[in-house]
Amino acid sequence: MPELPSVEIFKKYFDETSLHQSIKDVELISPEILIDSNSKEMIRSLKGNEFTGSYRYGKYLFGKLSNGLFLIIHFGMTGFLHYGDSSGTKSRYPRLNIYFSNGNHLNFEDARKFGKLGLTNDPDEFIKIKRLGPDALRVDLEDFQNIFKGRKGMIKPLLLNQNLIAGIGNLYADEILYQSGIHPQTRADQLTAYDWDFLFENTKKVLNKAIEYQDKPGSLPNSYLLPHRHKGGHCPEGGDLDVIKVGGRTTFLCPRRQKMK
Repeated sequence: MPELPSVEIFKKYFDETSLHQSIKDVELISPEILIDSNSKEMIRSLKGNEFTGSYRYGKYLFGKLSNGLFLIIHFGMTGFLHYGDSSGTKSRYPRLNIYFSNGNHLNFEDARKFGKLGLTNDPDEFIKIKRLGPDALRVDLEDFQNIFKGRKGMIKPLLLNQNLIAGIGNLYADEILYQSGIHPQTRADQLTAYDWDFLFENTKKVLNKAIEYQDKPGSLPNSYLLPHRHKGGHCPEGGDLDVIKVGGRTTFLCPRRQKMK
């Protein structure tokens, strides 16, 4: 599932390709992926307008329209954006096609249709309704600590809880915990002040590094867990990876580095 780094990269792609172009036509192929909207409303809201900017929060991308509305995009497991012209490769799994007056188009593609599209006139209100926690790249240390203060659950499921902190998914939770030397089953109330500082620093470091490397986990430096995170993989500092289930999610860890408290 696309995590915060993917969506940040999609935002940059969207900004570089799709702003300030009049929308000539709209084709909605899969209305079943709409949230709090319908086909007529979606087409009417997009057609004749243009995108003037964008905003990312957690795993959501908001495309700002010239009429004051925002197109909500959640990429689900397999969603992505494709911008091109009629001479390019045709989309295999188009769900929404936006045709610009310059002859180019923007497609939202999603093979498994777990992504969602919608409209809002206030992203902050949408975020509030969804009860999303602070964005993982914007949260400060004090708020980060307060989010988890007094909680007794295991740290990995807490990091994955979008209502506590928005943007972290399964892959980067494993990397953040590896870099922090914290076992994913460690209870939050067992972490020290030093652990929280280090976890906060590594959350920012890992997400920013993932963006720098275009969200290609296998291309990250060899000192990171993710290039080795596969069956038969080994820890960067030596020894075999352990593969366990934590909160129902497949989890990779290095037992030499990540010991239970």
